Amino acid sequence: MSAAQPLSDTNIRSQSYYAVCTDAGCWHCGLSTRLLALAVPHSHEILDADASGATGGHDAAAPDEWQRVNINAFLFYVEFIPDGVQRRLTQLSRHYRLAHSKATLGSYWANHCQHCGALLGDHELHCEPDGAFMPTSEGAAARIQLLQIHEPFEALAAGYAFEPEFFRFMKKS
Repeated sequence: MSAAQPLSDTNIRSQSYYAVCTDAGCWHCGLSTRLLALAVPHSHEILDADASGATGGHDAAAPDEWQRVNINAFLFYVEFIPDGVQRRLTQLSRHYRLAHSKATLGSYWANHCQHCGALLGDHELHCEPDGAFMPTSEGAAARIQLLQIHEPFEALAAGYAFEPEFFRFMKKS
């Protein structure tokens, strides 16, 4: 990572990232809709907010530390991405956008049905077995496309699924 200061609202950064694409049925209208997610490759970094004071002798006011992580990870409940990443993702899908969620009482980058506009919550897509981004078989994983974008990436994400099951079977392009 460069020595440049990270954006103030980030907890994940990487030299590249994946735009992850697949299709799934909308919970509201039942039609198949295109979905988008974010993932980061090996050697990304996460902000370790617990690093200060974690080992005796450190000053509790010490700054947070960036930790290199050598795993792939899906991100969800993404609250912030920089303008350049937003523009890139909007080119891929205008149905992945910042939205307020009643379930989380906050805003995050979420998928919306391309037919009826319903918000498709990250919990169902990322946290439930057989959710669009949580496949339970090699065949389901093979329907997910990973588009690697070789540009610096930073984000603030509340959800982080490390070394997702069947990641190696997802199609890279």
